[in-house]
Amino acid sequence: MTMKKLSLAAVAATAALSLAGTASAQIVGVATTKGGATAQVSNAIAKVVSLKSDLELRTQVMGGTQQYIPVVNAGEIAFGLSNLPQYTMAKTGTGLSAGKKYDNLRIAATMMVFRVGPIVTRNSGINKLSDMRGKRAPAGFKASPLFNYIVGAFLANGNLTLEDTKKVPVIALRQHWSLFKQGKIDIIVGAVGTGVLKEINVAVKGGIKYLSLDASDPAVKRTVALYPGSYLKEVKPAKPLTGVLEPVNVLHFDYLLWTHKDASNETVYKVVKTMYENEKDLRSSSPLWRSHSSKRMSKDQGFEIHPGAMKFYKEVGAR
Repeated sequence: MTMKKLSLAAVAATAALSLAGTASAQIVGVATTKGGATAQVSNAIAKVVSLKSDLELRTQVMGGTQQYIPVVNAGEIAFGLSNLPQYTMAKTGTGLSAGKKYDNLRIAATMMVFRVGPIVTRNSGINKLSDMRGKRAPAGFKASPLFNYIVGAFLANGNLTLEDTKKVPVIALRQHWSLFKQGKIDIIVGAVGTGVLKEINVAVKGGIKYLSLDASDPAVKRTVALYPGSYLKEVKPAKPLTGVLEPVNVLHFDYLLWTHKDASNETVYKVVKTMYENEKDLRSSSPLWRSHSSKRMSKDQGFEIHPGAMKFYKEVGAR
């Protein structure tokens, strides 16, 4: 046998062994994004489920959450993940999903809490959101359209709209941070406690500060109307929380793992069970998981939970 034939035979043998070793594992897909928080969260889930169960959960990268919502709704991929506001839009046919309800989606698990707020420079003279009238605000977010709704919700809290500001076109989240550092926009979106804010705080003259959202009933109603599924809650100053100079109200919203209504009960059961029993591994995977708790996985979000997940939650007394 020639060397070339030996090499081909070796490759074939290796492939056969690999297939034999994974033959017992059921391969399940979870749709995700190329980068950012969603990618980090999905990678952590895939790793834990694949290592701690007889399932092999594989991430399937797509262009964005809005691209894979219809794919999971059609049952072509088993799982997807997003924040609750985007899921709410998908289920109700509003916002990013205007005119199209994705009725086949079902919640599998509630995970961590995201906290985001409006940030300005300390010496900007902007002390409340109503002060943004006539100021420069980011608009467009072609690559991350959800942020149009977050910025819109902030302005609505101050009884303003984007039309009351000077709109500066942006494509994505990182670009709008760059424009802010260059002094070309007056407000940005920032997740509380994220490392990038330390960099921005140093880059802008005088540093940054969060604006507190108005917690009055009319202001909250205007805010949540644009960003459904969110709520206001106070965050107090702490060493890791750059820009939180005093107690401020910021937007809070949960992050979800969801699936198709006809996804295998057994598969969904195994995924949530593995996540539930390996909270420590998920929490240690990245700072994004700090607020995650297995006890919150069965939280009632006002939408149906998949029966496979519900079966497990009832077994452990979580529902």
